[in-house]
Amino acid sequence: MSRYLVLFVVILLVDIFHYGCASRILGVFPTPSFSHQVVFRGLTLALRERGHELVIVTTDPVNDPNLTNYKEIDLHALYDVFTKDANLIASREKETWSEVFDSYMLKFESQYDNILGHPELRKLYTPDSGEKFDLLLIEMLFYPSLMPLATRFDVPVIGMASLGLSFNIQYVIGNPIMPSHPSNWDTDEQIFGELTLWQRMKNFIRTWKYLYIYRTRYLPAQQAMARKYFGNDVPDISDIERNVSLVFVNQQAPISYLRPNVPKMIDFGGFHVTKKIKPLSKGLQKILDDSTQGFIYMSLGSNVKSVMLPNETREEFIAAFSKLPYTVIWKFEDEFLPNQPDNVLIMKWAPQQSILAHPNLKVFIYQGGLQSTEEAVSHGVPVIGFPVLYDQDVHVSKLASLGVGKKLEILTVKRDELLEAIHSIVSDTSYKKRMLDLQNLLNDKPYDSMENAIWWTEHVIRHKGAPYLQSTTVNEPWYQHQNMDIIFIISAVSLSASCLTLIVSYKVLLYSIRAINHSGSQKVKLN
Repeated sequence: MSRYLVLFVVILLVDIFHYGCASRILGVFPTPSFSHQVVFRGLTLALRERGHELVIVTTDPVNDPNLTNYKEIDLHALYDVFTKDANLIASREKETWSEVFDSYMLKFESQYDNILGHPELRKLYTPDSGEKFDLLLIEMLFYPSLMPLATRFDVPVIGMASLGLSFNIQYVIGNPIMPSHPSNWDTDEQIFGELTLWQRMKNFIRTWKYLYIYRTRYLPAQQAMARKYFGNDVPDISDIERNVSLVFVNQQAPISYLRPNVPKMIDFGGFHVTKKIKPLSKGLQKILDDSTQGFIYMSLGSNVKSVMLPNETREEFIAAFSKLPYTVIWKFEDEFLPNQPDNVLIMKWAPQQSILAHPNLKVFIYQGGLQSTEEAVSHGVPVIGFPVLYDQDVHVSKLASLGVGKKLEILTVKRDELLEAIHSIVSDTSYKKRMLDLQNLLNDKPYDSMENAIWWTEHVIRHKGAPYLQSTTVNEPWYQHQNMDIIFIISAVSLSASCLTLIVSYKVLLYSIRAINHSGSQKVKLN
C-alpha cells in the first residue's frame, strides 16, 4: 500500500512541477495561407501538449472545443482580400516579384486595421487589460507593425518562417545578403546554375533596390500603423525585429540550397507531416488498391488551384492523362472537368498525405510548395513540378538537381512533354531509388526537429531572451556589412591612380614628342 502511495505522490509532484513551469505564449500568424498556418500549428499544438498556455492569432483556427489552454483569435476574413479574384497562374506570366510585392504592400497596409483593430486582439493588448505573457511567437515575413506587441507585454520574441527568409528579414537580423544565391525566392528572375556576370549584376541591383524600397516606403508606413494602435511612444519597429531572440526557419539541409546564416536562425522541418496516416475512404481506397499498374496524383496546392489553369493548358493536361495506362487522381476544385477522360478522377479536396503513402503511387505532379515537397520526400514519391510563385521554383529546381523529379513550365507545357516526363520517371527506377535515399537522409538526424524547437522555445522563456546569439553584423551599416565602403575606396583609389598614371604618361609622352620635334628642328637649322 505504501508503495502505491509513494508512486501516487511522485506522479502528483511531477504533474505539479510540469504545469507549474508552464508559460503563457502569444502566437501571431497573419498570412492567409493554410500551407503557412499548418506549419505554425504543428509547433503551437506541441507546446500546448507540454503544458503551456497559448493564445493564437491565426487565419485558420483549429476550432476544437476540446483543446484546453489554447485560445484562438480568428482572422479568417483576411482571405477575402488576399485570395479574392486572384489567379496566381496568370500572374506568373504578367508580374515580376517586385510587382507582386508592390500589390501586396497595398493589401498588407489595408489589412492591418483588420488585424490590430480586431476587437479580441485589441482587448488583449490594451495597456489596462491585465494580460501577461512570457513569449511572443510571431510570423516573420512582412508584419513589422505587429512587433510592438513584444514591447507591450515586455517579452522576448521568437520569429517563425514557414519558408526561406525573405531579403528584408535576412537584412534586419544581420544575415549575409547574397543576391545571386539559389536559395533566394524573392527575386525577379529564378535563375539556377552558373550565372553570367550580367545576370549577377541584375540580381545585385534588383535586390538592393527592393531593400531600399522596403525600408524607405514600407517600413515608415508600418511605423505609422504601429503608432496608431500602440501610441506615439512605440519603439522603432526595426529595432524590435533586429533583436528577436531566435528565428525558426522551415529549411532542411538535404532538400535546400545551403547558405551561411547567423546563429539565431534555427532550422526545422516536417512539423506538419503526420506520423499516423489517416485511412482513406472505402471508395478511394478501393480505386487505388485496384490500380495495380500504378496511379498518378496531381495537386497544385491550396493557394494555386487547378481551376486557375487556362483552357489551353488544361486541355494539354487532359490530353496527356487520357493516353496514360494509369489512373489519375486530380485535385480539381470544380464539380465538372470538361472532356474528362475515363481514367481521371477529380476531387475538390484530397487527403494528400494518405494518398502519397499509398504503395501504388508512381508520380506526384505538384506546384512545388515546400510543405508538399516535404510530404513527397517523407513518403518517397518522385515528383514532376510546375512552379507558379514565391519559393516553388527553388524547391522544384533543388529536387530536379537531386535526380528525384523533373521541372516543367506550367505556362508552356505540352502534352508530349508531360507524357515523356511521366513515362521516364515511371520506367526509370533510379528516380524512385534516389527519392528513397533522400527520404532516409532526411530522417537520419541527431535530434527530432520538433523537440529541438520546443527546447529552444523554453530556453528563451527561461532566460528571457537569447542575446548571446545576436550576430555583431546586425548593428553594422549595410555598406559596412557588405564591405561596400572598402570596395568603393579601393575602386576609387585604383581608378584615381590609373587616371593619374594615364595623365602623367600622356604628359611625358607629349613632352617627349615635343622634345624630339624640337631637337629635329635644331638639326635642320644647323645644316
